Amino acid sequence: MADVVVNVLLQQLPLLIEGATFPSGVENEVKSFQRELERINIFLENSKGKGNEHENVKALIRHITEVAYEAEDIIDTFILKIEEQRKRNFAGKIINSIAHAIMLHNVAKKIECLNKEINKIYDDIEKYGIERTEARVDAEAEKALHKRRTCVEEDDVVGFVHGSDTLVNQLTDETQNSKLDVISIIGMGGLGKTTLAKKIYNNDRVKSHFHCLVWVYVSEDFKIKELLIEILKFQMPISDLDELTSKVKGMSDEEAKEFLVEELLKCLQGKRYLVVMDDIWKPQVWNEVKDAFPDNSNGSRILITSRITEVALHASLTPPYFLQFLNKDESWELFCKKVFRGGECPPELENLGNQIAEGCRGLPLSIVVLGGLLANKEKTHRTWSKVIADVNWYLTECRDILALSYTYLPRRLKPCFLYIGAFPEDFEITVNELIKLWIAEGFIQHTGRRNIEDVADDYLEELIDRNLIQVATRRSDEGVKTCRIHDLLRDLCIIKSTEEKFLYVHRDDNSSWNTSRRHSIQGRILHQFISSNNSGTSYVHSFLSFGFELRWKFEEIHWKWVHNNLKMLRVLHLDLCTHCVPEEIGTLIHLRYLNILCVSIPDSIGNLKNLETLAICTGEMGGVFLPDSIIKLTRLRNLQGHLVLPDHFPRNLKGHLVLPDNFTLVTAWSSLQVLSNIKMNSQIVHFIVEGKLPNLRKLGLVYGLEDEWLERIDFKATFPSVHHLSHLQTLSISGIQYKVRLPNSIPETITKISLKWVSLDNNSMEVLGKLPKLLILKLCGCLPSRDLHFHAHSFPQLLFLKLYGEDLGNWIQDEGAMASLRHLVFKNCHIITIHSSNLRKSTALREVEVLDCDSDLTNMFKRLQMELGFKLHIGLRYL
Repeated sequence: MADVVVNVLLQQLPLLIEGATFPSGVENEVKSFQRELERINIFLENSKGKGNEHENVKALIRHITEVAYEAEDIIDTFILKIEEQRKRNFAGKIINSIAHAIMLHNVAKKIECLNKEINKIYDDIEKYGIERTEARVDAEAEKALHKRRTCVEEDDVVGFVHGSDTLVNQLTDETQNSKLDVISIIGMGGLGKTTLAKKIYNNDRVKSHFHCLVWVYVSEDFKIKELLIEILKFQMPISDLDELTSKVKGMSDEEAKEFLVEELLKCLQGKRYLVVMDDIWKPQVWNEVKDAFPDNSNGSRILITSRITEVALHASLTPPYFLQFLNKDESWELFCKKVFRGGECPPELENLGNQIAEGCRGLPLSIVVLGGLLANKEKTHRTWSKVIADVNWYLTECRDILALSYTYLPRRLKPCFLYIGAFPEDFEITVNELIKLWIAEGFIQHTGRRNIEDVADDYLEELIDRNLIQVATRRSDEGVKTCRIHDLLRDLCIIKSTEEKFLYVHRDDNSSWNTSRRHSIQGRILHQFISSNNSGTSYVHSFLSFGFELRWKFEEIHWKWVHNNLKMLRVLHLDLCTHCVPEEIGTLIHLRYLNILCVSIPDSIGNLKNLETLAICTGEMGGVFLPDSIIKLTRLRNLQGHLVLPDHFPRNLKGHLVLPDNFTLVTAWSSLQVLSNIKMNSQIVHFIVEGKLPNLRKLGLVYGLEDEWLERIDFKATFPSVHHLSHLQTLSISGIQYKVRLPNSIPETITKISLKWVSLDNNSMEVLGKLPKLLILKLCGCLPSRDLHFHAHSFPQLLFLKLYGEDLGNWIQDEGAMASLRHLVFKNCHIITIHSSNLRKSTALREVEVLDCDSDLTNMFKRLQMELGFKLHIGLRYL
């Protein structure tokens, strides 16, 4: 991933230049190298999309990757040596000064060699004329396109009956809309978009309805002139078309476009037409061609297929038709049609056949490929068992077709997509953690003053929009909570990552080392892997393990292996329990992301000055007490887990924080975005009051029965400045009933509040009701046993309300209260009365859940559903 490495290096070099003292000549070499990298970055941008189209470009990009990796290693090693030199005492520094000077000289020589390598790259660029080479689809991409088109030319269409009927009605029903309209079919590669479009195109009702029908393939590297000529082929005789083509040969692209648009307008004027544009990759395609289609107000239609949702939304306000995966029965039906061509599956092969069909995970393309393969093989138990044993090998053709989605990804999205391969098969990935990992890896580009987490969220949405990532679950506000990836796309990630030394996945059948920069250990092989790999691995930047091994712990010997072999580590994700993290963790100064299961953290954690995320899981082991040095992590953005901050950091006479090494800091955690599941103590109160958390977006506080200091402090008085958290979006408080009270003042930026055993009175509900951006409210054991009153126009934007363990009187809802409420949840609640006239005021209400509630409340909502028509889900334990 040359572009990723180059981008990361360009961010690091200014820090290196600023923070190091160079001997004569070294600084000039480093700055020269920085300029050369910037030139390389421009070349990579200009060669976008040509990596699979020109062999010389491929070779050069491989060369750039090697040079960039080498430069990254040199810089990381240099920073490590500088840090070691800084920690030495005065005598040690003098003794090591000669070695230090030699090291600096070597760095200069190595960077000088890198500069020569880059100059050689530019000589090759000029030699082969690569920048002047016009982009063209190479044989590999053309082959993939041919395979895709061949695979979809199917007579046996399964699972498309509903979609076909729906879309035919949309296309032919003029009573709904006689104006020109664009209708879209959207879905992941291999789902059968083209197959469905062909079925519709050849439908007798469609053929008889439209005066003329046109079918064109668009593809990623379309040219507007060629596309318009292709459409005109359906409208004029060959002789006229030849004459027209010869006319545009001498024209500029813009002149040719204007001329062809005029010709197409003449051809289509007054006709009811259907134009199918298959396989559109860019929203801009519609901008280029839309002027060529006249609106004859007679029901003319454009039908487009694409893997990218944005394409559909850009072309039309009509909601696109999203193609779904086949279910189990549909998969089996298609499999049998392909293998037995109308015949039935022998009983002795049904079990194996079902396993093969289910292994395709509902992707029609996979079923068609495997079915076609088995149709021509001996139909025996032995033959089919071999296919099951190595399904992925047999699905190579599918991966070639799916690889087009990767080939045409923007540069910024490629590493984010490939990184999904680091997670195990069928793994439900928590989006918040994925975004933290992307940021720590350096994949997310800073965009002006925008928060980098928001930019990362946009990247995720774009990958979802391109149907490369699937949404597994959504949050209450409709944001993505967890995601997953189809097995074939995951295989593609792993294959591409291995080819480019970007990421290597170690599974049960493969625990040997590899020279990739990132390593993911999956399954129960972590200890086997560590014991069998003791060679130098300084190039490794990320080490992730998945597959919790209950029998094992991460012992001191394993930490020693990390310390000795992974000195350049930036990401460490361990799912094994480690009783104590050793002091040596402080030597991993490049570390940006640390996620571990442990019971204690050493004081040396304060040395990790680049650490951005510290996530500590404690399981059932209780909270982890953090050392005073935690305050030194000034780049920390996320601190989460069952953690306890020191009750009081040392302070000087002016009240400023004084760290153990006498380092004074006024705003210790100004970068902190997330402070979650933190044990409440007086230090947290001071941090909030003194404005130490100016950029905090998520705050989660936990109280315990042993919090004696709460008896001495009026909690309400300890939060007078909570409104100064001007970026706060999520607030979670888990307290003790009647002891903890809600702050009087809450920032208006808040979108989500979750309260557990926090005593709320009428005034508290009024405070919450006035929050203009509040979308989600969850209350557990917070409300007094009396009427619950929602005042007029309160909670104006609230979408989701959950009440858990509440015992209430009457539900009173004034006019205009909770006008946007969509989803209402009651769990283990008792409410005396809710009238339909009250709930009717929540005009947006679509769904109600009644979970583990008594029969009176359940029956009340059954009656309310009959009156109001919302969707009702009941989960009862007491009936």
